[in-house]
Parts: sequence; C-alpha cells; structure tokens
Amino acid sequence: MLIFLHGPDTYRSRQRLKFYKEGFKKKYDPRGLNIEVLAGEKLTLAEFQKKLSSKGLLAQKRLVVVEELISKNKSKKIQEELADYLKKNPPDSDQVLVFWEGNIGGGRKKGRRIKEASGQLLDLLADKAKVEEFPLLSGAALAKWVREEVTRRQGRIAPDAFELLIVLVGSDLWEMVNEIEKLVNFKNGKIITKEEVGEFVKAGFDTDIFKLSDALAERRLKVALKLIHDQIESGENVLYLLTMLTRQFRILLLVKETSKEENNTYAVASRLGLHPFVCQKALSQVKNFSLTELKNIYQKLLEIDIKIKTSQAEPKVLFDMFIFEVCKV
Repeated sequence: MLIFLHGPDTYRSRQRLKFYKEGFKKKYDPRGLNIEVLAGEKLTLAEFQKKLSSKGLLAQKRLVVVEELISKNKSKKIQEELADYLKKNPPDSDQVLVFWEGNIGGGRKKGRRIKEASGQLLDLLADKAKVEEFPLLSGAALAKWVREEVTRRQGRIAPDAFELLIVLVGSDLWEMVNEIEKLVNFKNGKIITKEEVGEFVKAGFDTDIFKLSDALAERRLKVALKLIHDQIESGENVLYLLTMLTRQFRILLLVKETSKEENNTYAVASRLGLHPFVCQKALSQVKNFSLTELKNIYQKLLEIDIKIKTSQAEPKVLFDMFIFEVCKV
C-alpha cells in the first residue's frame, strides 16, 4: 500500500499519520517494532531499500514512513531513483509505505493539479498513491474543527469567546490546540469567556515559558527566579502561569519517555501530536533531566496547584520554593 500525505496544514496531516501508525499497531504490531520513520532530508536509495525490504519482527506486515524527502533533500537524484525503484517494485501486500510532506507543490491526480510543481517521484505518488491533501481550514470548516476540539477536551466556550478565538489564532491548528488546551485547563469545566480569550490568547509560542524551563533545565537559579518574579510582578495571572509551566513539564516528561523509542524530532512530534518546534526545544531540555526528576517536578507543580486553590499560601513563595528545589537537584 502506498500513501501520500501532504499540505500546509501539518497539524491535521500529522494527526492522520498518527492514525495510520496506531491502526497498524492495533491490527498487526502492538509494540511498534515494525514501524520505521526515515528522515527524507538525507535519505539514500540503499537505506530506503534496506528498511523497506527488512523482514518484520514477530509480524509479517511492515510500515515505513518517509518524511520531507521532496521538500528537504537537496539531491534530485534520490527522487528519480526512488521513482524508478517504486515503478519496478511497488509495495506488496505486506508493506505500507507512507510519504509525508508539508507545504509542497506539484503533481497531478486524476487530471487535477495538486499544486504547481513537478518531479518524477511526486508525479508517481500523485498517480499511484492514496493521496490525502490537507489545506488550511477557514470559514465554516475551521469553526467546526475548533468547536469539536473544545468539546473533545471537555471544554465549554461562550459564542463571542469562540468567535474571538478564531479571529486571534486563525488557521494555525498547532497554535489553536495550544490555546484551547490552556483555556480548558484554566477554566476546569467552566465556560470560557470572551474576556479570558482576550487576556490569555497570545500569538506564537510563549517564549517566556521556554526561557523559564531553559533556566530550570540548566539549574540557573538567579535567572529562573528573575523570570518568575517578572511574570508575577507584571500582573500575569498566577493560575495561568502555573498552567503553562505544568503543561511545559508534562511535554518534557512525555518527550523524555517517547525519545527512548523514537530516533528523530519529527517521529517524536508525530507520536505525541506536538509542533516540531515545541518538540525540538523539549528534546534539547530533557537532556538535563532524568525521567525520575521530571516526574518529581511535574508532581510538585500539581501540588502547587492544589495549595493555591485550597489555602492562603502566597503564590510567589510557592514558586520560589519550587525553583529552589528544582535548581538544587
């Protein structure tokens, strides 16, 4: 089976790739031993042939994913070589071959142009593969997706807040998921208001949280204390700050565990449903933590949440104690 996933909406295409992987595991390979993810940027024909033709471990079927070969591999020769090879040796019934690309051009499918581009491999995929294209959502389609995502996360949102969220974030579903998660976690079952969307939704990634987690990862006590104090003194809502910090360390914990089994950024990002940028930052930070340390830090943040909501404890003191504990690890 040959599958081609592509389009500018990389969140939905990554989720679709995750769907194929999980379906393959459920049906043929529970431990995922026969799933290979190949970075197309430096892929050679020899490596491709080896991975595709390897015999499966404890399962007859094999799933091979080739990522961003067309968009990132500078060698046009490899595309021609793969096209020639696949013409002569199409995937058999025991092989599932998936090519994943982001926003590329090219090819035709059933006489319809997919995008403005060309290439032997791209044309072959357009003609022979099961092609799934993921354009950016807009209008009613975007609204439907956002509403379903809020509901899936057991959140509730007021109509005017819903409209503002779409206006502020737009079609970037990586960013949209991030903002929905923040709001739903913060409200904890209560209805999200327009005022809260206006206050909490920020464009792009929250660089201050990255800076803080960087400082904690490198045990830079003074820098971490200054960053947290600056946030609190600027009037930042302490529960929002705690939600973002908890989310960041939850990501670090998941990335630490997943990176034991996956060998590249895109594979980890795909498996966890994260933006590759977020995943890349997390992979650089988790090198400074053991799995046990991350579990302990995550537990401490959950304890801070309980203390802030159930006692008269000063949030600034709780954050200071947390930072001292992490930096002395």
